[in-house]
Amino acid sequence: MILDLDRKTLWNDNNSMLAAINLGSTVFIVDENAALPFLDNFIRMHDEAMFRKPEKFVVVTVQSTSKPRITEILEVIQNHPAIQEIANLLLIVPSGERYELLTHRYVGNPPEALDLLLLDAYFPGNNSFAEGNMLFPNKLKDLMGKTYRLASFYLLPWVMPRQTDDGIINYLNQSYTIDGLDGYLLVLFCKRLNCTWDLLIDQYWQYGQVFENHTGNGMVGALVERKADFALAAVGAWHQLFRYFSFSIPIQWIGITCLQPRPTLIEYWKIIFMMFSTTVWAVLLVTFVLIAILDNYMPTMIERWSPNRRGISWSFINVLCSFLLLPSVMRRSRASEVMLSVGLSAFTLIVASVYIGKIHSILAIPVYDPPIDTIIDFAESKLRWNAPHEVWMYLIAESENPHIKQILTKFHVAPIPDLETIANRGLEPIVMAKLHFGHSMVGEWFTAENIENYRLMTDFLYYEYDTGYATKTWPLLGQFDHLSMWYRDGCLSRFVEQLDVFRYMNQRVQISIEHSRDRPPNKLKVMEVDEIEGGLLMLGIGYAAAILAFVGELVLDAAKRKKVAKRLATKWMIRSVGRFRLNSID
Repeated sequence: MILDLDRKTLWNDNNSMLAAINLGSTVFIVDENAALPFLDNFIRMHDEAMFRKPEKFVVVTVQSTSKPRITEILEVIQNHPAIQEIANLLLIVPSGERYELLTHRYVGNPPEALDLLLLDAYFPGNNSFAEGNMLFPNKLKDLMGKTYRLASFYLLPWVMPRQTDDGIINYLNQSYTIDGLDGYLLVLFCKRLNCTWDLLIDQYWQYGQVFENHTGNGMVGALVERKADFALAAVGAWHQLFRYFSFSIPIQWIGITCLQPRPTLIEYWKIIFMMFSTTVWAVLLVTFVLIAILDNYMPTMIERWSPNRRGISWSFINVLCSFLLLPSVMRRSRASEVMLSVGLSAFTLIVASVYIGKIHSILAIPVYDPPIDTIIDFAESKLRWNAPHEVWMYLIAESENPHIKQILTKFHVAPIPDLETIANRGLEPIVMAKLHFGHSMVGEWFTAENIENYRLMTDFLYYEYDTGYATKTWPLLGQFDHLSMWYRDGCLSRFVEQLDVFRYMNQRVQISIEHSRDRPPNKLKVMEVDEIEGGLLMLGIGYAAAILAFVGELVLDAAKRKKVAKRLATKWMIRSVGRFRLNSID
């Protein structure tokens, strides 16, 4: 992209520069009069652009031959803050019969990093260079202690800052190093390129948020406001943030899942009703009622109003005895009665045998509630699931999967102090991640005691890759990508994962999660009271109903007696009045 004095409209219409960047421009040739507007807009235009490439080449041509004017131009360029974002800078300055080719030191820290260095000299007369040096030397091999700003926060087992005497990270004016899966890579990066990190931590907001006006809080907020150059702490390539940053290549795999409440033993009284489906129970109930009514109203040798004729209640009890394989009265006076009795006996024998077989097979082993293993199970459970930050649902926020949509309706961001309380109760799922080499990423709210309340799902909610975020003009993103590929290909992440999980995380928790899906051994045990509580419950319901019926009968009997007594008293009074009148007449 060539910017000169004749294109003043560029600065009146920044869309021209933005369009050029989005078309892939990484080399900018700038006239001296356009240099200041270009530098003023360099960062802002790149922040708005969607095209990203960390390597930028800027060539500034100076036409003025007056030394005061040249000095003024060079000082303006040299002291402009955008120069710190440009590693490949070339200044072409006329000096008599030659052109001096200058660049800034870049390495080290200001003010030394702003010093101008003579690269070479060009003689247009004979079209030759004095030294033949590279015009864009690689300044990024040795940064000579240059300080970059890093945004992160304490996150097990990814980033764990640790104070040390010989650290290459400055935090709160003290020397630190960083352990963890990402921390090791950050330290290795600075050791390899001879630079240092100035660490910025916002533990309260953690990942943070980015707003439309390019402000924010937390880690990504510091990056979007350019308080930091680079951010890394187990962040994924979330498309919600892509417009604001440059992403590194994937560093390592992460699987996101949930620890679900551990299934509990089903209460034995519920097992009675679990043998058959609701439809089967409905069919049995309807059959029971119809057979009892048929038994009662089927013609018999006994007259309908005879005192020897049994009522409807007797028919219900008799049919119930047949269903329970208890002794019952078989009607056999007529062929129709025999057919009814035989059909009823065959039906109840088959149904009862099936029921007994099912309940014996189920009671042979402990019966648990169905586990939540899959995404479908999770959606159907309609349980609220908890996470310490909303970024845990960024990657699936716009999913079209109906089960994922249902799960997202129950997503809840819980403050970190509340997560331990939730974990202690063990009634709600809590999000967690599986690391590349099998260890579990869980928060400190899980302890060796409350982790026993949970069981690991077999399905992952989704997968993502650990990614670094940088400003769109940070020139070292390519070097970081190269190092991360070497780090991954050399399997160093496996060693670091094992080491830091062992150092920093609760091993009891790790082991419990790995074995959370193991079924406890089945042991022979004596019958407990809770195993017959179903029968006791039915007995209690029957006795309670009988007592209520008995009380009702007493009330009705008392009412009848009162009514009879009232009638007798009325008759006695009428007779007494009649006798009194007769005696009066006499």
